[in-house]
Amino acid sequence: MGLARALSARSDVAARLVTLRTRIVTSASITRGIEGLLNATPTAPRPARRRLYYGWRVVVAAFFATFGSVVFFNPVLGVFSQLLEDDFGWTRSEVSAAISIGGLVAGVIAPVTGILVDRWGGRWVVVLSGVIMAACALTLSQMQALWHLLLFYSIGRAVSVGAMSPAGFVATANWFVRRRAAVAGIVAVGPRIGMALFPLVVAVAIEVFGGWRAGWVALAAIALAITAPSLLFMRRRPEDMGLRPDGDPEPMDLDGLPSAPLERDFTLREAMRTRAYWLVGFAVALTMFCGGAINFHQIPHLVDQGLPRTQAALVITVFSGMGAVGAIVGGMVAQRVTMRWAMAGALVGMAGAILLLMNSASLPAAMTYAVVYGSFFGVQVSLMHVVYADYFGRAALGRIQGSFGPVQMLTNAAGPFLAGVWYDRVGSYDAPFVTFAVIFLVAALGMVLSPYPPAPKTPEGIEAGKALAAGEARA
Repeated sequence: MGLARALSARSDVAARLVTLRTRIVTSASITRGIEGLLNATPTAPRPARRRLYYGWRVVVAAFFATFGSVVFFNPVLGVFSQLLEDDFGWTRSEVSAAISIGGLVAGVIAPVTGILVDRWGGRWVVVLSGVIMAACALTLSQMQALWHLLLFYSIGRAVSVGAMSPAGFVATANWFVRRRAAVAGIVAVGPRIGMALFPLVVAVAIEVFGGWRAGWVALAAIALAITAPSLLFMRRRPEDMGLRPDGDPEPMDLDGLPSAPLERDFTLREAMRTRAYWLVGFAVALTMFCGGAINFHQIPHLVDQGLPRTQAALVITVFSGMGAVGAIVGGMVAQRVTMRWAMAGALVGMAGAILLLMNSASLPAAMTYAVVYGSFFGVQVSLMHVVYADYFGRAALGRIQGSFGPVQMLTNAAGPFLAGVWYDRVGSYDAPFVTFAVIFLVAALGMVLSPYPPAPKTPEGIEAGKALAAGEARA
């Protein structure tokens, strides 16, 4: 019996040991589980799909705005030139005077456009410009007298080059900083495509419908249609939508607070105190003087050289297509060497290409000119519309660019008219073309002598930068 009791006690002890062991194991497992939960790295949530930066929609709208502005560009009127001379007996200088008057009016409205774009953005500037251009083109389809051309073409051209085109470039310059040169190249493809297509559209409309009036109707439809993207997408600045230029996140300082903007933001008064403001402004003005004259007179010159009008229009198509390529490549080059040096190099290339134009009596020679001049022209035009942002920032970009507009539009207006007067008297473009080549070289020198100014340190300039960064003014 004693043995039985001993065995029973032993069994009880063993059972208790097993129970205690189970409890210890269970406790350890729970402890390890808790430690695992505390120390485990949480599974990272799947990153939300990043939305497309809104600035690219602005680029699309600006592209169509600059594309449509070509309706009243010089090469398009160049297609009508000889037909109007034949129908009405007008001289080439009288036809080109419409371009000159339009340029003068554009110079008057350019400063106002700059103020409006700075304050409200380019949206309504582009839409209103498109409506006015369409109305003018429709009116020109019914013109019977020279004053009709001088009045309505000048109005359409004024809003084209003095409002619509600048508004498109300023809009994109406000939305991009690091990618500004490349984006400007994309937007500048718009005018190049327009210059490639519109002369052909006009020439085909004239051939199909048997008269130049149909060409103006087609241009009116284009001018009205291109306002839709701006109405839908164009906005003033990224800060107005709680965004940053280039789609970048808000920069933070060491304390975790938003840091000051890195851009150099000048007021108009501060910009005018720099050497770059004057040299860049006059370089662009000289470029517009020569470029405007060449764009208008190249088709009549090619026809005078013996090319049929359809071949001359084809040369302009190639010229404009190469301009699109040059705009894209120029934007990428400017990202590496700055806009200043890219523009200077393009101006030198344009000077050399003018000599090719003087010897373009055959289609292959004319095509060679189109490829060379078109490429360098595309680089220059894509950058000259945004170079002020590169030098002086975004805070007062519209005002700064518009302030030099009267001088630049005056030279742009004078070029076609003076070349036309020379041709009417001498019967040759040789002297004007040589002069244009020299002027391009002078403009290139102006860019070389225009170093980037240091950022302003005045309270006025600092406040302008703060206002821009905070987005105080809402569109």
